[in-house]
Amino acid sequence: MPLSSAALALTGLVKQFGATRALNGASLSVAPGEILGLVGHNGAGKSTLIKIAAGAYTPDQGTISLDGAVVSFASPADAYAAGIRVIHQDAPLVPAFDSIDNCWLGRAYPRRMGMIDRRTMRRSIAVVAEEIAPGLPIDRPVAALSPAEKQFVRLLRAVADAGRVLILDEPTAALPAEDADRFFEALRRIRARGTAIVFVSHRLDEVASISDRVVVIRDGANVAELAGADIGVGRLIAEMGGDNGAAAAGSAMTAGAPVVLDIVGLTTPMLKSPASFSVRAGEIVALYGLLGSGRSSLLNAIWGEEKPTAGEMRLEDTPFHPRNAGEAVAAGISYVPADRHRTGLFAEFDLVFNKTLPLLSSYRRFAGLPLPDRKAERADFLAAAERVAMAFHGPGQSAGTLSGGNQQKLIFSRWANRHSRVMLLDEPTEGVDVMAKSAIKQIIRAIAADGNAVLVSTSDREEALELGDRVLVFRDGAIVADWGRHEVTPAGLSAAAQAKRAPAA
Repeated sequence: MPLSSAALALTGLVKQFGATRALNGASLSVAPGEILGLVGHNGAGKSTLIKIAAGAYTPDQGTISLDGAVVSFASPADAYAAGIRVIHQDAPLVPAFDSIDNCWLGRAYPRRMGMIDRRTMRRSIAVVAEEIAPGLPIDRPVAALSPAEKQFVRLLRAVADAGRVLILDEPTAALPAEDADRFFEALRRIRARGTAIVFVSHRLDEVASISDRVVVIRDGANVAELAGADIGVGRLIAEMGGDNGAAAAGSAMTAGAPVVLDIVGLTTPMLKSPASFSVRAGEIVALYGLLGSGRSSLLNAIWGEEKPTAGEMRLEDTPFHPRNAGEAVAAGISYVPADRHRTGLFAEFDLVFNKTLPLLSSYRRFAGLPLPDRKAERADFLAAAERVAMAFHGPGQSAGTLSGGNQQKLIFSRWANRHSRVMLLDEPTEGVDVMAKSAIKQIIRAIAADGNAVLVSTSDREEALELGDRVLVFRDGAIVADWGRHEVTPAGLSAAAQAKRAPAA
């Protein structure tokens, strides 16, 4: 596409973070009235591209152009003022406000005789809603809306506020097929308005169905650009690439190791098809699949945070049905959640508190009395921090001041000097740099070498290949493949996880 006709063009972008080059000359352009798909495996550079377009990052090299004119963004506010809107699947909305108020947040309210003109506010939103999301209850509090309706509100907010370029990051990951189809209808209406749309998703069937063109990036650089009949799931998988060359380390599991965790016919609200498998002492089983495939729901059931709808679990041949996380901890289950900011850490509290919190009852100074032994807590923290190689200034440092990698190590440290029976890890290297990823993978292998049964839930294909002694592939609430280390291939993993979702019943 000639850059002069592009609503947005990112050209030759290079972005370095320390020794890691996240982007190595990546480019994309999208025209008014076009939907451009952007795909690549985790770590390919998609998020960095998005953040540069949104003004959150400044490129080290390369240019950003709007309507053929080179621009630069010093902040997200600059990008927003230029008409660029990034819509994340969980972008915050004010639950108590209706769609009208959510769409007007941050904008100058229309006024009449010195008062906010509510009638004009509603009319302006209603006109756009009728065009792109007919039937959306714009007067209802957002808290009462379905996940799909909330996504329509996010779209509505972007379009109603003069968004010229929409960048959608995994917008349908948590939506069933029927709601996703309605969402795509809304996107097509927005495209017909002349809006440029960049659609980022791991769901390649959706990318193929909605996109006019698709840009594929790998290792921070463009590897393909497809259009029309060339866009297909098989072709996208092939272009996204094979192995990254990461050699898988040898297994810590010894021959004849005992079964620690046995799952038999288990179903949950998200895991619709009965799951049956076992995990042995020292074995790492990778649960690979896209967001919403059911793998995290399985971990939640083992952790006691989600009640199974059928089936059973056995822990060292004893029935195991935890009613909450406390019972899971007491049984020897350890857990590292996917979102360390929301469910993993208390950012304002110190490192010792964050380390010892799940096991506070074991640090009592006197038996039977709720008086913590601060000296023992501190000593335990220092020993655990050394084991996971955490970098910090002092035990009294607040958790929120650590780097992302060290925050993740802090969560691992909770269980570092406790012999668990089962370790549950949900996206354990999400949002950390390359060096921290390598260190965390070493920690995971050490955990397995201690005799733990380890379950690693991940959407990172290379992580599943590198860590898993076995890989279970999840898709649409079912386990669709169970491969050993020497059976699994990069292309096989991608193909198994990418079949088209069935319509909702």
